[in-house]
Amino acid sequence: MKYFTLMAAFFIGLNLQAQAPIGFSLTAGANQSSLVSDDLLADPGMGYKIGTVFNFGYHESYSYQIELFYNKSTIDLLTVDPDFESAGNSKYNYASADLGLYFDYYILNPEEDQFYFGPQVGVTLSFGGQLTPQKSKGPGDEYYLPHLLDEYDLTELPKFSYGAGVGFTGGYNDFRFDLRYTLGMTNLLNDVQTDSYDGNNRYTGPKLEGKLNTFSFTISYRLNKLFGYE
Repeated sequence: MKYFTLMAAFFIGLNLQAQAPIGFSLTAGANQSSLVSDDLLADPGMGYKIGTVFNFGYHESYSYQIELFYNKSTIDLLTVDPDFESAGNSKYNYASADLGLYFDYYILNPEEDQFYFGPQVGVTLSFGGQLTPQKSKGPGDEYYLPHLLDEYDLTELPKFSYGAGVGFTGGYNDFRFDLRYTLGMTNLLNDVQTDSYDGNNRYTGPKLEGKLNTFSFTISYRLNKLFGYE
């Protein structure tokens, strides 16, 4: 009983000192994604993300957060018509389920009715990402520069990718924002091939490279009362 009392007092003391806002939040925001590649030319596009964030930790200067998002990015692939006389672009969506783990450090410590702020760093794992045209034109209707790929060439993308994120977090009471840059670490074009094969149907073309980098801004609202957090 004595040890139980001491342990209870210890955890109560942690909670009394836990200034970092903890609990579940509903989160939504916008992103701008860029495909960084010399093998598939593209312009950045705007997208959105929506999901939930769980913040936890027992220290006034830092906390941790786990994120689960549905993320939809947009990129504009540069194209050329079959007659090779006019260039344009084709909008593609890149949708994925994102799982993130981030560390938040507070320069301005969270306190009730006061603004808090600090840097954050972590990793994001993405599952099931696929490039999907917003308006399908079919093979042969347009070619994607510079290797003259068509729509069906872009279906073989990794089912799993990851990135490293760095940015800032802050908020006021139950509201929080995250401003972040995520550097893609996975080659999304690893399995994409050009139309280059020898007589034995062996691929002879180049290995293509392309990574997705993203700026994002999200706003969260803590749903603590629904989950029993104060």
